[in-house]
Amino acid sequence: MSAQAQSSNDAATKASGAADGANTPTAPSAPAGDAGFMGGLFSAPGTTGSMSQLAATPSYELTGIGRRDRGSDTSILTAPVNGLPVRFDNGIFVYASALAGFGHNSNVNGVSSGGVSSNLYSLQPDIVGELKTRGDRYTLRYQGNYTKYTASSADNFNHHNFDLAGDNYLSSRSSVGWDVGYIETSDARGTTNTATTSTPNRWNAPTARVLYAYGSKEAQGRIEVEGNYISKRYQNNLSVTSALNQDKTGVAGRFFYRVAPRTSMMVELNQVHADYVNNTGYTNNDRRIYLGVVWDATAKTSGAFKIGSAQKTFSDGGFGKATGTAWEGAVKWSPLTYSNFEFISNRTLADSTGLGNYLINTGNLVNWNHKWRSNLTSTASLGTLKTEYDGAGRTDNVDNASIGVFYEVGRNWRAGAQWAYTKRKSNQANFEFNRNSTFFSLQGTL
Repeated sequence: MSAQAQSSNDAATKASGAADGANTPTAPSAPAGDAGFMGGLFSAPGTTGSMSQLAATPSYELTGIGRRDRGSDTSILTAPVNGLPVRFDNGIFVYASALAGFGHNSNVNGVSSGGVSSNLYSLQPDIVGELKTRGDRYTLRYQGNYTKYTASSADNFNHHNFDLAGDNYLSSRSSVGWDVGYIETSDARGTTNTATTSTPNRWNAPTARVLYAYGSKEAQGRIEVEGNYISKRYQNNLSVTSALNQDKTGVAGRFFYRVAPRTSMMVELNQVHADYVNNTGYTNNDRRIYLGVVWDATAKTSGAFKIGSAQKTFSDGGFGKATGTAWEGAVKWSPLTYSNFEFISNRTLADSTGLGNYLINTGNLVNWNHKWRSNLTSTASLGTLKTEYDGAGRTDNVDNASIGVFYEVGRNWRAGAQWAYTKRKSNQANFEFNRNSTFFSLQGTL
């Protein structure tokens, strides 16, 4: 996976503006024309590295489906925008949107018995400032999520995501994208494997990412070099969460070689160093070597797939050395101009969240997006996730299904209704649970 993806929950959260486990129906959907899962210019925010999390614990952040996000065709790391902008004399454009909704969650804390059932209300603003100058693009973005549970105030949360990003085109062959940000978010109860807490585990993190690419779009060979950083610190329940405080630094290099007019082979070298500041035994180096292919063979089919070897070496020799096969793949099939299917699969090694030496995650996801009329669309998804806890003798299998229907009310408004079902089965019965979620939303843009 890309260096971004290897940061697991952290970078996935950063990329999508999402926080794990807020538990409402949603299904990730890559932007049109995105190859997905390939890192760098081919990564889709909210998909690379986060598919497993979304399959297990759908998020109230509503990334992907249900929103009208659109990005610049030439954007690298700058933010997508919604609606029409307010323009200022200095050349800055401001795009603003907000989503308000209410719903119900049958098992807020994700437990096998005695789960908390609650209605909820959510407000999610999204503001993007944009500046374009001499072919470059800069964005400053704020995303918020303010969610309240009527029957479980302990699970209320306010999430904030700030991003400053730039896309700089140095020449027709050379470009660089950069992003610095700050996250304030939380892990919903039941989404990590720390000891049980009475409130979600809140954490914050500064983040940074830079991506340099050399080679024009038509060139036979292209190169990408990427670096990223995140420093995660928990703010409450420190007796159980401080062991998860970490600094992660990732670097990656990719080489793409065109073997046909619309097909390229690629090789990727990737390493992430995870430094657990209060639990040095978990400190590890994660190295990946991938070989893959990216194609856009026809107007109906595009995709990407890479497979390779993964190795995770720990500071604590007692954890052993994690080795195995890893892959990431995404295929988009559009049999009709108004209907498409996305098939996503990955297998990754991931850091422990409090149980076992490390995790082996194998996930598969199918999305169907269909436009019934110009103002009426629907989405449906089926996902599975198998998690093996090395050293703990535990294996979980999560099945997830969701359906959403969205209706455009004029140019500025979109109404939505979503439902999701999640079932986790485990060889340790006390970790099993079921959840039904519903969510009704109204999104407005300028």
